Amino acid sequence: MIRRIRSWSEYVKKPSTMRILFLGSGPFGIPALRKLHSLRTDLRVATVPDAPHGRKRKMRPSPIKAEAQSLGLEVFECQRLRGKAGRALLEQSAAQLIITADIRLILGSRFLEGPPRGCFNLHGSLLPRWRGAAPVVRALLAGDEQLGVTLYRMVAALDAGPMVGSRSWTAPTEVTAEEAENHLSQLAAELLEQHLEALEGGDAPQVEQPEEGITLAPKVEKSEGWARWDGPASFVDRQVRALKPWPRTRSTVLRHCAGGQRDELILDQVRQIDGMPGAIPGTVLEVSNQQIVVACGQGAIAIERLQRIGKNSMTVQQLQLGMPFQAGDRFEGEDNR
Repeated sequence: MIRRIRSWSEYVKKPSTMRILFLGSGPFGIPALRKLHSLRTDLRVATVPDAPHGRKRKMRPSPIKAEAQSLGLEVFECQRLRGKAGRALLEQSAAQLIITADIRLILGSRFLEGPPRGCFNLHGSLLPRWRGAAPVVRALLAGDEQLGVTLYRMVAALDAGPMVGSRSWTAPTEVTAEEAENHLSQLAAELLEQHLEALEGGDAPQVEQPEEGITLAPKVEKSEGWARWDGPASFVDRQVRALKPWPRTRSTVLRHCAGGQRDELILDQVRQIDGMPGAIPGTVLEVSNQQIVVACGQGAIAIERLQRIGKNSMTVQQLQLGMPFQAGDRFEGEDNR
């Protein structure tokens, strides 16, 4: 079912231009939506319905809906875009060109073929690498030096359509997924502006994706957030950055001074350093007010900030006021919960 949210823009006359429909849900698409709003007058937005959020499960609009309403745009809500629901949205919006970014809905093949100028998506990777729901997280977990965005024409196969253009970015070594997505979303908006007139004119370049270099970026699961102390320190460092803000990187800790009590902590800020040969992975090697050094399968991790579940991030010095550590304590993985 498509639900129409009326806005003040319905009552304001604007010059007639090509009707563009923007589809999105998450914050990645906000800069592109703002850019479209600044460049074109005949713009509509479609997004997912409001959903419960947080511990109190309070209903909250998607970031795209909240932004669209602040801009005074007409918004359509849709739970699916296949079959009759997809056709209904095309009819109600009268879209001639569709731009999508992080829509989180499956678009049916007939829907994709509906608008005269086609459907084009802004994707957070350098395709064909990292096709799927979590390209930025997967790129950071893999240690990719080059990140980027791609604008491509959508087809029925996942992120497999011909490419219109791309922008690449060499990310700082300490970048988190949240920071990377914020930067890439700005690049996506610039990329869209660069090719918008060509998309409207139907003459944008479209280059087929190469068959080589295809990798998949499946949705991130919460279980992936357990620190892998038996692996290299470089991977734990990437985990902490890639899984921030969700699902975060967690570890249980066994503290001898607390009589063997186990607690669960979130690793908030770490850096990889040289380890102690032969040390058991997860063992605390050194404790100071600045850091807790933990052995990994290769190298070690210096933890500089942690969080107790449900609490704010703290420095090691702050944490130790209520949760003291000592050499020989053990950080453990999911199997030791």
